[in-house]
Amino acid sequence: MNKKFFILIGVLLMLVSNVHAAGISIQDNRATADYWTAKNSSGETKIDANDLEMLNLQIRQKSPSIVDLAKYPEKISAQTLHDKITATMTIGKFQGTEIPKLFKNGAGLTEYSFTHAKANCNLDALPENSEVRYALTIKRANLRLLPEAEGWFESKTDTHYDQLQATALDPGEPVAVLAESKDKKFVFVDSRTYAGWLDVTTLAFSDRPTWLKYVSPQNYLTVIASRKTIPQGASLFQMGSKVLLRSADVQKDGSWAISIPNVDANGTIIEQGLNVPKDSGTVKGALPCTENNLIRQAFRFLGEGYGWGGLEDGVDCSSFVQDVYRSVGIELPRDADRQAKAMPRSVSLDGMNRDQRLEIIKKSKPGSLLFSTSHVMIYLGTDDKGEPLVIHAASSYYTFGDQIAKHYVRKVIVSDLHFMSKDKVEMIDRLTSVGSL
Repeated sequence: MNKKFFILIGVLLMLVSNVHAAGISIQDNRATADYWTAKNSSGETKIDANDLEMLNLQIRQKSPSIVDLAKYPEKISAQTLHDKITATMTIGKFQGTEIPKLFKNGAGLTEYSFTHAKANCNLDALPENSEVRYALTIKRANLRLLPEAEGWFESKTDTHYDQLQATALDPGEPVAVLAESKDKKFVFVDSRTYAGWLDVTTLAFSDRPTWLKYVSPQNYLTVIASRKTIPQGASLFQMGSKVLLRSADVQKDGSWAISIPNVDANGTIIEQGLNVPKDSGTVKGALPCTENNLIRQAFRFLGEGYGWGGLEDGVDCSSFVQDVYRSVGIELPRDADRQAKAMPRSVSLDGMNRDQRLEIIKKSKPGSLLFSTSHVMIYLGTDDKGEPLVIHAASSYYTFGDQIAKHYVRKVIVSDLHFMSKDKVEMIDRLTSVGSL
């Protein structure tokens, strides 16, 4: 064999190695916002305020999980509260007596741990009518499906996919406090899109008028960076978070005057006044709701880490979508299945063949959402070869050779729709619907 042959083999092996390293993530200019916004000449058309309000109304009407906190009742019955707590258990399939096949601290979940966590919900001690209390988060806080801080995982070695995690709430989130755990370390709350258990130390309790300022702010900043710490190096805010303004106008020194909820020794709210620089990480109000702004916002997350239920200061597929949409003034529910049901316009792909699916997808607007069972992706459009691409917070995918191999991505990436599930089915054939505004 001659030298040229060995050089050719070396080049081929290098190419195979690079493909394996890249996985399903696209790395070229198609993984830039500019590529897609340049292809969408009508993508700067703004949805006006009245139409935006109507879209949010349609979403709320389809989404029982989106709560109008401003109209929250002052009292809640024992039966209603019991149903809310039980419904939250059911999300994790914890409502029955069978011990889940999960792991805690590297060992199998015991009957004691399971029954203790459920008993901590204190369902037997609910008063006939509970007075609703009002609170705001003072830090990024984990909303839990049971009042339990330790993680429950699907394997001994897993540390990422805590099955008790519902979602993460950013600082300044108003919640309606409905009940207390038996050990008094947690409270059961309704937030704007999710109910669950919060560590009581993450909250500042407030009177209703102060609380309502954060529920329905008149003047506020929206975080449009993928994440931002306010003040610098302190509390983490994810994209879409609202920060209350103390003054509607920029200060003479070029800063914004904001209020951040804090807490005194008794757990009562203190409104901390701060000045933060006016920069590209925030905008007054919300960004204009346009297709191209949805794409630009999605790309602000590109390459950032995956965080199941908002753990590890990251986003999973549905919180990624929720954050992007919220930054342009659209409030979606939290989980992918709820988002699929909530979209103002939805086209079912059930029963369609590959060609029929592709035809509908290619006609969809950039920024539309593509849903499969338990996953959601933002549609970018078709590339120069006519291939539909998406941006999404990807957890894993499978390859099939001599053995079935699961590959963890755990990042926000751009990809096509040909990556496979463990059932050896490409994503294009697993899609259930396309949702759009």
